[in-house]
Amino acid sequence: MKPTLIIDADDTLWENNIFYEQCIADFADLMAIHGFGREEVLRTLEAVERERVPVVGYAPEEFARSLVIAYQRLCAARQRPANDEIAGAAWQIGQRVIEYPIVLLDGVAETLAWLSRHCRLLLLTKGDRKAQESKLARSGLAPLFEAVHIVTEKNAQVLRELLARYGLQPHETWMVGNSPRSDVNPALEAEIGAIYIPHPHTWGFEVEEIAAPERVIVLQRFAELAALFPAP
Repeated sequence: MKPTLIIDADDTLWENNIFYEQCIADFADLMAIHGFGREEVLRTLEAVERERVPVVGYAPEEFARSLVIAYQRLCAARQRPANDEIAGAAWQIGQRVIEYPIVLLDGVAETLAWLSRHCRLLLLTKGDRKAQESKLARSGLAPLFEAVHIVTEKNAQVLRELLARYGLQPHETWMVGNSPRSDVNPALEAEIGAIYIPHPHTWGFEVEEIAAPERVIVLQRFAELAALFPAP
């Protein structure tokens, strides 16, 4: 039986969080102009996102809305009214992540093409369906995958459902991704292989302690997958 790789998308196949980080930096600069300290801004925005993401999900529009809410909270903490023009500027900053340019990570296209010839490849990504479908279409990578699954959250149950749906054997199935929270630990819990490719700009929301690091294969680059799964 062919090995099966279940592969993450954002910050595994293409750049994602760098565009959010730039927006956050620009938002902090905007807030600084209006008298708010950078640490206070970042702390407030992080609190807003940790409250809102479990409720509203990962749609890019919700990120923009979180910037506006963070501005409003900063104003409330200073007991001063929020300004509609400044709120609008924050919204416009957040809007830039809705359709950012697709920048494939080094070696992704060539390695996926290689792997697709002798592995089963499934794409598993979480987030807003419209946004993720747009990114995949613009990446040009869709034809290399047997199937694409877009879910609201990735966890061990989602992986178990994929095992059942495709008749996969756990010892011949690996989850590949950059997130300890959404890729590595769910794979360990589902008792399939876990391949961790750290990204220097992984979103803090996705970082957590790896449950069983001795069971995890750590790669530095996506292209290293080719050596792990050579042609039979």
